[in-house]
Amino acid sequence: MSSIPRPPRLAGRQNPVFLRELRQSARLLRTPFILMTVTAVTAFVLSAVGGIMMTSKVGPAEVGRALHHTFFSIAYFVVSLAGPTVSANSIAQEREGRTWEALMLTGLSPSVIARGKFTSAYTSVAMFIVSLAPVGALPFLFGGVTAIEVVLAFVCLFVGAALWVAFGLAVSSKMENLRAAIVVTLLVAVVTAPVIYGVGISLTFAAHKLWPAVPEGWPVWLPSAYERAPFGWDYVGYLLVAPLLAAALPAWFFYEVTLANLTSVTDDRSTGIRRWFLVSATVLALGAAATTVGSGLASVSAVMLSLYAWFLVLGTFTFAGEPIGPSRRVLARWEREGAGAVDRALGPGVMRATTTSLVIGLGGVSVITAAGLAVGALGGSATKAMDSLALMVVATYTAGFFVFLAGFTAWLRARTNSVMTPRILLLVTLGLVLIGPWLAAAIGGAMSGGVGHAPLLAAPSPIYALVVAAEVGGRSAMPDVTAVIVASVAAGAWAVAGLVALVAAARRCDAVIKAYDEALSRGDALLAEEDAKAAADVAEMDANATGEADATRSPS
Repeated sequence: MSSIPRPPRLAGRQNPVFLRELRQSARLLRTPFILMTVTAVTAFVLSAVGGIMMTSKVGPAEVGRALHHTFFSIAYFVVSLAGPTVSANSIAQEREGRTWEALMLTGLSPSVIARGKFTSAYTSVAMFIVSLAPVGALPFLFGGVTAIEVVLAFVCLFVGAALWVAFGLAVSSKMENLRAAIVVTLLVAVVTAPVIYGVGISLTFAAHKLWPAVPEGWPVWLPSAYERAPFGWDYVGYLLVAPLLAAALPAWFFYEVTLANLTSVTDDRSTGIRRWFLVSATVLALGAAATTVGSGLASVSAVMLSLYAWFLVLGTFTFAGEPIGPSRRVLARWEREGAGAVDRALGPGVMRATTTSLVIGLGGVSVITAAGLAVGALGGSATKAMDSLALMVVATYTAGFFVFLAGFTAWLRARTNSVMTPRILLLVTLGLVLIGPWLAAAIGGAMSGGVGHAPLLAAPSPIYALVVAAEVGGRSAMPDVTAVIVASVAAGAWAVAGLVALVAAARRCDAVIKAYDEALSRGDALLAEEDAKAAADVAEMDANATGEADATRSPS
């Protein structure tokens, strides 16, 4: 009996890397024992929690709700540790085992390899969730939760697993050693997972204030909000759009970082990350502006600006790894494909990246500030006016310091040959700038007014703008404007320093690119000279051979 052939379409969609990884994982005998151990431990913990709560004479619904939150909390930490660990083995193991070159010789593109590695790692992590699913049915014995809440909680768990796997894959694509990849991913996961868990618990109070039907203080509140919150604009914005962006933007970033690390250094490793930054900065700026308008408070805009500033810092660190300029391979592809101005602007190059980040970042700051000022102008009270002044202090300092960060990063990258050195120096500089002025103010005795006081010696620190904004905001009368003026002067000084560094970086990059082009031109000239000499030698040999042949045929 002949086997049934697979449809060509389905067969063509199969990822060869995923199939290979799946066959290898199927041969591992330890996987069933690991899954059994994790499931058994989780079941014992839930049984212990249920027994303790039953002895405390609480209602069955409270026991079921506690078991529900306990189970998904344990599952979250299992996924946050297992996801990065499993995916960290993917690419680093290939490089350490000397099989990466063989994989590249197959002709598979980096995107195909990345998708295959991600799918295989995600499948392994999904097995943990599926094996734990029967334990998640224990809360139904007591009540307190609905089937829809449980299903939505599992959906959130699968989405979180995808993000953790994508993060581990991005780290693995950068590392050359398997042990280093596992250590880095675990360190980040151990620190980040509890922070995210704590932020999730803190958000329950805001969700309860917005939707009283959502209980506060419980960690797994998002599935309950989906079912219990009334449908409206708040529902669409906070429960549909915001979670979608919170999952899609980091996943896209990890994917682009993985592709960049798998791509040759002579190819275009910048366009994908630049597109992510362009879309993310625009979406986040519009979301922050919409949140400000929806709240009706100008002070919310200052908070949104602070969060947006951290995103700009992330983009600055990312662009610190840009090459000085595009390679000849990239330039040849641009000429061959007729790339336009937008494609070239998003291509490799320190100055291209810096210009893009400045235009997009300052544009986002302007949008958020405009939304806050519009809300303050519509308020009309003296308190609203002071909130607008506080917003302007934060916006001015954010824009000025961002110009400095972008220019200083470009200057560092133009002066060094390594991509890690600018990032390390930028991290050290950022730490010194944030904390150093406050230490100097404390040593100089200018902190007598307390931590919330804005001493003039601390003006070089960006935190100074937040302290000044806190002092100015919410007032009904004009306070002492000395701190406001000093903050504005400090912001202008940072902007001027950034522009000077940017000009120096542009000159340095032009000099490096010019020297590189001249070296290539000399090499091309030498090669052309060698080719011409070889062609002349061949022509001379042909002429001599022809002369000898004619002499042989002529009569003696």
